[in-house]
Amino acid sequence: MAKLTPFGVELRKLRLDKDMRLLDLAAKLDQSTAFVSAIETGRKQIPDGYLHKISQAMNLSAEEIRRLRGAAEKTRKEVRVDNLRGEQRELVAAFARKLDDVPNDLMEALKKIVLKSIGGDAPFFRKRRGIVVPPMSTDKLRRFAEKVREVFVPNDQVEFPIMEVLEFKLNKIIPDFFIDVETAAVMGDDEGRVLAGSNSIIFREDVYAGACRGNRRDRFTACHEFAHFLMHRDVKFARSREDTDKIYTDSEWQADEFAGTLMLSARHVHLFADSDAAAEACNMNPAATRVMWSKYVKEGRIK
Repeated sequence: MAKLTPFGVELRKLRLDKDMRLLDLAAKLDQSTAFVSAIETGRKQIPDGYLHKISQAMNLSAEEIRRLRGAAEKTRKEVRVDNLRGEQRELVAAFARKLDDVPNDLMEALKKIVLKSIGGDAPFFRKRRGIVVPPMSTDKLRRFAEKVREVFVPNDQVEFPIMEVLEFKLNKIIPDFFIDVETAAVMGDDEGRVLAGSNSIIFREDVYAGACRGNRRDRFTACHEFAHFLMHRDVKFARSREDTDKIYTDSEWQADEFAGTLMLSARHVHLFADSDAAAEACNMNPAATRVMWSKYVKEGRIK
């Protein structure tokens, strides 16, 4: 599970102080966001000369450079599995070596602790069922999403700035939260992931960049993963939903309902003549907007 290193923690603090996203720092360094994220989380070692490049790119003061250098030294000295006993470390290594021999049913069980968005899945019409989670009614999900909006934006703000919230605002409430960005080679078809018990949201590099630049489909994915992070990351003993389980216990259904409400608030629908106008104002993909519009009509929120 990804975790910020001491260097990553300090660099992230500096980025936030200077209102810089991962995307912004990567552009200044002429590197990919996945590369910068991998260094912050310790998946890659800090390259030679990286501190100098960071210092120039971020225009750091002498004190900021000193703090960052100290964090880098601490990171280089860390042993990533030093909290495990010798036999535990060997077990991890043995499991990795034998991964191909893991029975399919056990592998499927392990996969169920990962909440994710898959490329090609349409919001509200997803082919993949989610895991079974504590039930939440549509009304409860609506109210929760509206409360989340109230925390981060004024009541009269129509467009929900999901990436601004994830980059700069959420950590003020959940200090350990961070965005992690992975390459398409690592993520495959997965557009985003939330791991059980994690303190991060993992985005595929192109989805992260698209959401930052206002791509409507990617913004919905970000809101969907935000829902998983807020509501489902502490779920234990996960299993896939079956035909006998109610739809309102499905993690994917809940995340879509939350994301749709977050992007198109019921308090704003009266402002729009139709779903196309709502999609434009909310910077929301038209297909998802039409679904939400029809739901609001059925709920009596649109006359």
